[in-house]
Order: sequence, then structure tokens, then C-alpha cells
Amino acid sequence: MNQKSVNNLDNNEKYELSIIIVNWNAKKFLYECLNSIYTTTNKTKFDIWVIDNNSSDGSAEMVEKEFPEVNLICTGVNSGFAKANNIGIRKSNSRYVCLINPDVKVLNNCIDLLVSYIKQNPRIGIIGPKILNPDLTLQSSAYGFPTIWNSLIHSLGLHKTFPRSRIFRSFYRKYWPDNMTRQVDVLSGCFWVLRRKAIKKVGLLDEDFFMYREDFDFCRRMLKAGWDIVYFPEAQAIHYGGGSSSNTPISCTIESLRASITYWRKHHGEMGRLYIQLLSFIRQSLLFIQGVIYYIIKPSKRKEIIRNMEQNIAGLRWLLCGNNS
Repeated sequence: MNQKSVNNLDNNEKYELSIIIVNWNAKKFLYECLNSIYTTTNKTKFDIWVIDNNSSDGSAEMVEKEFPEVNLICTGVNSGFAKANNIGIRKSNSRYVCLINPDVKVLNNCIDLLVSYIKQNPRIGIIGPKILNPDLTLQSSAYGFPTIWNSLIHSLGLHKTFPRSRIFRSFYRKYWPDNMTRQVDVLSGCFWVLRRKAIKKVGLLDEDFFMYREDFDFCRRMLKAGWDIVYFPEAQAIHYGGGSSSNTPISCTIESLRASITYWRKHHGEMGRLYIQLLSFIRQSLLFIQGVIYYIIKPSKRKEIIRNMEQNIAGLRWLLCGNNS
């Protein structure tokens, strides 16, 4: 696996925090994200790096015009989420690093609170805020690691049938109180604040993950190296979701499948890869069957249902064709 060297991170820190945003055709979200950072962060000395993965929607031009103080790097290609973040981590010069998706809106004092807490707790390698949906309801952002059991439950959809069960929701941790600071296995990679010292120990994001599951891999490596990962609900942000993935839903479905298989092969070997590949096939098949039923009983939503079924078909075709070997 390609976990790049971080020896060149031994710098004299110029900023307390460097905020890195990887963008691909999310101009509208990116503008709101940048604006929210500047208007809600008052106590932390920070700089911002936007790594644009060859957007065609005018994102780079918007940053240059509206936020000239931002460090803009245009990659010229869609280099993927992990690789683009690594570019920003290497280029930046700060004690802490914030990785944030362009479709995140930072709420009052969120970044200041996260930086303050990680400064006070030297064993924390990653800290993340409470993530909200656009309607301000809770969005899952703290997870357990994928296991044989919870992956099976997820594939069969039982996590939705029993949303508060410790047995059936061990992956999503829905049974946890969402207002308590706690150590977790995994935090959603949509919004992290990291200690650069921890990055030096653990390494950068694994670029074998083009998008998806790099957060699970990185958190696993972080915990293995002895660092804490903390969910900190006093800090809050809104995650709209789909800021980039909505542009190419079928490609993103395939990348999600590929990332899951890459994760299981890396951490559980070839048997793990075969297991998750089988479960992925079962899940895509069940979702397709569900789509057929919904198509019949929900005629008003047939366009949306067809789009979802097209994604399921693409996933099944990819799994069957052996492109994931």
C-alpha cells in the first residue's frame, strides 16, 4: 500500500492550523464552506489550501476572485481525495491540520473549539465535531470498524430495521448519546482536525484509496500507533453530502465498492476481500429488488428509483466482471 513518506513535514510551523479542502466541481458548496470558515473562526491563526481536482464548473476561478488569500493548487487531473489531501498536507506548515469537505458549513466557533480541545489533550491524533444534516438533525459521523458481523447486518439492511440496537447498529453507533465527548474508532473524513505530530508518526493518507474508506484506514492506523480519536459535539458543522459525488453517481457507486474491497484486502487479507465482495453483491442485489418493488408501488418517484437502480446494476456488473481483482 502507498503510504507516502512525511519526512518533509518537519517544518517550523507558520500557522496554528492549516485547513485543506479538496474540491471537484462543488463550486456552490465550496463558496459557502470558505465563507463559513472565515466568519466563524476568530481565535485560531490559520491558512487555507484548496486543492482543486480539475474542476470544470469554475471553482478555481471563484476561489481566485472571491478568496484571493486562499492558497489554490490546481492539480490538472482528478487525483482523488486521498492524494489531493496529501498534497495539501505536504505544502502546509502548521501544528495542526484540518481536512474538510467542500460541502461542509462550519458553525459558530467550531474550529476554535476543536483546536482548543486538541491542544489541551496531547494524546488526541484526530478530533471531529458533531455533524448535522441540512435540517439540523444528527448525521452519523462516528463509527465502529467494519467487522464480519456488522458488514453482514448492513448488507441485509437490518441496521435500518433496528436503529437503536447495540447488536444491529454496532457499525453506526446510533445507540450512543450524541452530546457526549468520547473516544471512537472512526470519525467521518468529512471534517477532521489532526495533530501534525501524529501524521508524522502514522504517515499520510493511503493513496490506494481514490475516494471513500481512506478515513477508516487512516483511523485504524492512528489507533494502532497509540493515538486517540475523539468525537467532540460541542463543536458543530453541517454536512450537505454529495457535493462532488452527485456529479457522477454511478462512478461513485463503483468507487465505494472498490474502496471497501481495498480496505478489507489490506486489513483482513484475501479471505476478507472475498467476504466483502460477496456481501457487496448481496446488498446491491437486494437494493435492486427493492427498487423494482418501489417502482411498482411509488409511481410518483420513478425517475429517482430508476437512477438508483442504474447505480445498483452498474455495481453488480462491476462486481461480476472481476474488475476489482
